[in-house]
Amino acid sequence: MSAAALAEYLILRPDGQQNILHDSKYSRPPIVTANGEAVRALRMYNQDPRRSQDTLLRVKDALTIKSQSAGITPKQRDEALRCLEIIDLFERNENTLGMRSMALTEAPTFDAIEIEGVMVSIRPDFIIGGGGGRNRVGAAILRVAKAPDPAGGKRPETRQRRGEIRREMARYMVAMQQLLLEAQNGALGVPDRDLCFVADVRLGERIGPAADHAVRLRDIRGACRQIAGLWEAVAPKPSLFKKP
Repeated sequence: MSAAALAEYLILRPDGQQNILHDSKYSRPPIVTANGEAVRALRMYNQDPRRSQDTLLRVKDALTIKSQSAGITPKQRDEALRCLEIIDLFERNENTLGMRSMALTEAPTFDAIEIEGVMVSIRPDFIIGGGGGRNRVGAAILRVAKAPDPAGGKRPETRQRRGEIRREMARYMVAMQQLLLEAQNGALGVPDRDLCFVADVRLGERIGPAADHAVRLRDIRGACRQIAGLWEAVAPKPSLFKKP
C-alpha cells in the first residue's frame, strides 16, 4: 500500500476502507506519475538553496507551450494545465508553507517497509538534516493531489470538512515518515518527528506531528494488522473483468 492509501484507510468508514483495500490490491500504478512535471519542478526548486524563480518559470513556460500545442491529446493537455495550476498554487502559498529557509535535500528512493505484515511504500520528497551518526533527521512530503479538493466545495462546511480530511491524512503521513526513518537503522541519522511534515500545496499549510502522535503510531500498526488479516479475502470487482 502507498502511504496516502493507508492514511485514507485510517480515516474512512468500513465501506470506504473496502474500496481502499481493493484498489491497493488490484489497481495497477500508472506508468507516468500524475502531476509528475510539477512535482519534479518543485523538488528541484526547493532543493536549491537560492530558491531561483527561474527554475519554476522555465517549467511553467514549457507547460504553457505544451498545453497549447495542436498535436496534444486532451489527456496530455489536462495534465499540463493541472501541473501549471499546482506550481501557481505553490508560488501563491510559499510563504505560508514556510519552506524557503529550510535546507532540504533530495530523498533517496526508499524500499517499502513492513508494518505489522503489510508492505507500505512511503516516498518523501525531501530529507531534512541528517547525515548519519547522531544528527537529527526528518522527512517531508509535498502533497499536491486534488482530492478531496477543499476549493471544490460549494458550501463553507463542505470546504472545511474536506480540508480537515486532508489534515488528518497528513498527520498520519507524518507518523509514517517517522516509521520509515526508523527503519533505516540510523543510516540517515536519528529520526526526529518534529522534523517531519507534509506541505499541502492546496491547503497552503505545513502540517507537522499531531498532539496525539504516539496514538497515531499505534493506530497505524493496528490498521496494518487488520489489513494483513483481510488481504487474502479481498476479491476483485466484476468491473475488472469487463473488456475495455
